[in-house]
Amino acid sequence: MQNTHATEPWPEGVIARYLTLAGATVDVTGGGDSTGYRCTGCPYGSGQWREDIAHGHAQGHAETCRGLPRPTQ
Repeated sequence: MQNTHATEPWPEGVIARYLTLAGATVDVTGGGDSTGYRCTGCPYGSGQWREDIAHGHAQGHAETCRGLPRPTQ
């Protein structure tokens, strides 16, 4: 499996990405006091947080998630 996350364009609205153990990403969107995140490998996600808190939660999840990336069609 070739990792292309570093070269693929990020989806619109994504301000940061964290790579999971299985190659999915946790995408952070928004900014400031209304920042959220969503894992592309499992149902994990959030409501709105301060940006620093959202980044911390997203990175923490990425460090342990083993959900495989969803297939693209």
